[in-house]
Amino acid sequence: MNEAGGFRSSNLTREQRQDAMEDLYGIRKDDMSPENFSFEDRARMRRVLDALDAKEAGGMKEFDLNKPPLPPYVYQEYPILLYNHETGKNRPARNHEEREQMLASGWSESPVPPPPTPEIPLSMAERQEAEEIDRALIKKGPRK
Repeated sequence: MNEAGGFRSSNLTREQRQDAMEDLYGIRKDDMSPENFSFEDRARMRRVLDALDAKEAGGMKEFDLNKPPLPPYVYQEYPILLYNHETGKNRPARNHEEREQMLASGWSESPVPPPPTPEIPLSMAERQEAEEIDRALIKKGPRK
């Protein structure tokens, strides 16, 4: 049974924590000159620094196999997909020159074809009359 309740913050002052760390590593502020370090002290410091370097470098990072890390997104203008609405096909343009040639030959950047233009241009009065007929048909609904 785990009897540790939870994490408790320290009630030590900053100076007391500094003294405790110095006691833990066996180093005092006043003996920080390199001449005062023994071989064992230098070896212990190297081990501590190596452990910190390995921790910061990351070594082997853990990740979920079901959700592996993804590389960051990098914007690329090309290839860009162009559409030919007459044939119903699409094709990528690999660079700016190819894109300009395809656009000049009838390809489009829009995946949706433009609305068809009416075969006979209507005047404003004719257009209003057609809208009134459409509204009347919608109100009545289809006959059965």
